[in-house]
Order: sequence, then structure tokens, then C-alpha cells
Amino acid sequence: MTKKITGKKIGLYAFLMILALITFFPFYIMIVNATRSTGDIMSGFSLIPSTFLAENFKDMQARVDAVAAFKNSLIIATLSTALTCYFSSLTAYAFVAYDFKYKNALFGAVLVIMMIPSQLSIIGFYKFVKNMNLLNSYVPLIVPAIASAATVFFIKQYTESALSRSIIESARIDGASEFGIFNRIALPIMSPAIFTMGITSFVGSWNNYLTPLILLSDPKKYTLPLIIRIINSDVQDPSVGAMYLSIAISIVPIMVVFFMFSRYIIDGVGSGGEKE
Repeated sequence: MTKKITGKKIGLYAFLMILALITFFPFYIMIVNATRSTGDIMSGFSLIPSTFLAENFKDMQARVDAVAAFKNSLIIATLSTALTCYFSSLTAYAFVAYDFKYKNALFGAVLVIMMIPSQLSIIGFYKFVKNMNLLNSYVPLIVPAIASAATVFFIKQYTESALSRSIIESARIDGASEFGIFNRIALPIMSPAIFTMGITSFVGSWNNYLTPLILLSDPKKYTLPLIIRIINSDVQDPSVGAMYLSIAISIVPIMVVFFMFSRYIIDGVGSGGEKE
């Protein structure tokens, strides 16, 4: 039996399509400007791509090594996201699966950490990294991602409603190890929350500007946000086309990650709404 599409639904779909077009319009203009020359961009607005993409890329590479910066950002964002997702999931699972002394106090500490702006600790973090002789290294940009209070909180809240303790007890009775239960049973169930926070963590690490600015001094190790700032700050010889191209390059991985894993978020919302 086919469902009848009412005029109200058609109007709603049309409204949502208009909102989608409005949302993606700035990205389209950014891509168009990445193909235009600086003179054309400064002279006026255009919806039609031009033929200066290769010239803008050469200009960008002459100013900064955007390809190396892309690789650096990809390494940092991928590794930090993987560490965040796995170890935060492991911590959240411990809060759900085990009863131990000071459990509520420890979770309260997680909540307190969430409320502290990261900028407040940047000076102490810099001194700590300097004392560890890790300046101009990717280690302090990757390893601290293991401890993410916001990710622990989000995954823990989801896991409480999605993962039944009876499943864990049954697996223990069958002789499964604790890590085996976590990796084979808990992780697939927690995956919607993990993918949700994974996207957030990847975007946050990819767009991180302040921490790499403070810790990195070698231009060969710069990330994309740093080289975009270098291009933008060249007031003597500005290249707007190269700047738009560098921004477009920085947006591509974020959009790819979102479109690849957004369906897991939708599935998670659907499964989270089901009741036993």
C-alpha cells in the first residue's frame, strides 16, 4: 500500500531542500573562488568556476608546503581520533560494566574536567611539554587525546541505555575475557556513540590552531590551520585565490569523514529510540 504524499509534506520537503541549499551555498562559493584568480575575486561575485585552479595551487605551494601540511594534519587527526575513541570507550564501559569504590566521585571528576576551558591549562601544558623535551613534536598533539572527558561522558550516557549488563554477565559465564567482551560485544553496541564523538574529535583535531601554534616551530611540521594563517597574513603580496584553495583543501577531509560515518549516527539515533 503506497502512502499518499500530502501538500503539507511536499512543502516540508521543499523547505528542507531550501535549507540544505542555503547551508551548502558558502561551500560552493569557496570552491568556485578556489578556481578564480585574485583579481577576479576582488572584482566581483561569480557562481561559475574559472580556470585558475592550477595557478592557485602553484602559488600556494610557492608560499607554503600545503601538501606536507595536509599530511601532517591527517596524521595528527587520525591518530588522536583513534586514541580518543578507543580509550574513551574503554573508560565509559568501565563506568557502566563495573561497580567499584568512588565510582560516582570519579565520574563527577569527569564532569568537572568538562567544565574547565582548555585554554586555562595551555601555559602549564606548554611548560610540561617543554620539560619533557617534546616541543616541536607530534606526541603532545596526539597522546593527550587519550583523555577526553566529553567523549567519555557522551559514550557512557549512550552505553547505559544501549548495553545490558545481562549480556556482559552471560559472556563472563561463557568464559569470555574482559577485553574480549569489550572488543567483541560492547564496541559494536557502542559504535553509534563512538562514531558520533569520532567525527567531533576528528574535526576538533583537524581545526586545532592554538596548540600546534604554541608547540611547533619547524615549518615542515606545520598543520593546515597554520599554513592557512601564513597565506592570509601576507599583506605585501596577497593571493586570495591561493587562500581559498587552501581553505577548500582543509574542508575536504571533514566532509568526507562526515558523509562516510553520518549513517552510523542516524542508525544510533534510531536504535536509541527503541525500547525493549
